[in-house]
Amino acid sequence: PSFSALLFLQVTHLVIERPQFFRYKPGDYVYLNIPAIATYEWHPFTISSAPEQQETLWLHIRSLGQWTNKLYEYFQQPESPGPEPKPLSRSLREKRCRRRVRVGADGA
Repeated sequence: PSFSALLFLQVTHLVIERPQFFRYKPGDYVYLNIPAIATYEWHPFTISSAPEQQETLWLHIRSLGQWTNKLYEYFQQPESPGPEPKPLSRSLREKRCRRRVRVGADGA
């Protein structure tokens, strides 16, 4: 499953389940969509995990603009009691020859 964590300096650390045949190299990026923030907006972020990390993809996103500030605030809101971070969608897909990640607020 995917999840997020908030780090110091208003950095959101997204951990996304990596599909079996998803390949990338250092410096590659994905387009991220989180409908709870903006339904039709896709934003590019560099993958910060090493390609040898087989289970997950990591994104570290610093709050520098309106969308990234909303992302940080979204994950600051408590969803339920307990230490579990908010779940994210498991779907990773390619679209228009670019790698994109769609993250659903409903966990689907």
